[in-house]
Amino acid sequence: MIKKFLNNIGYVDLNLKKTKSQHLTCTLKINGTEGLFLVDTGASNSCINDLDKEKFNQIDKNEEIEGSGAGVEKLNLKMTKKSLVEYGSKKIGSFSFFLLNMNHINKTMSKSGVDKINGIIGADFLKKTKAIISYKPLGLFLKA
Repeated sequence: MIKKFLNNIGYVDLNLKKTKSQHLTCTLKINGTEGLFLVDTGASNSCINDLDKEKFNQIDKNEEIEGSGAGVEKLNLKMTKKSLVEYGSKKIGSFSFFLLNMNHINKTMSKSGVDKINGIIGADFLKKTKAIISYKPLGLFLKA
């Protein structure tokens, strides 16, 4: 019911999966390449694993910024130029991401049986796309 209503007003519905650790993941295409992304409403900024920079054709702006996460250590981030984001054949929009070393995240997620996470969809992306998360049925709706 909610899906039909939101589709009628221009939202794209994405399948979400819940991991054993209760994290939410979705599959998106960045510059035409599909990847697995953690949906994290507590993350201020959306990121792509710096090891996947070439895979997703990310061009950084050569500006390094210091960020922070839930841990105590400082994170070195580089912002990318805008990338095309799609779900299936539906265009979501163009967005910039931060490049982040995600080894610690993937190490933790692998303990829960999660495949390699290519990035994080954070509050910046969710706000820009007027995102709605539905927990029953499980789904993510983005205004395209």
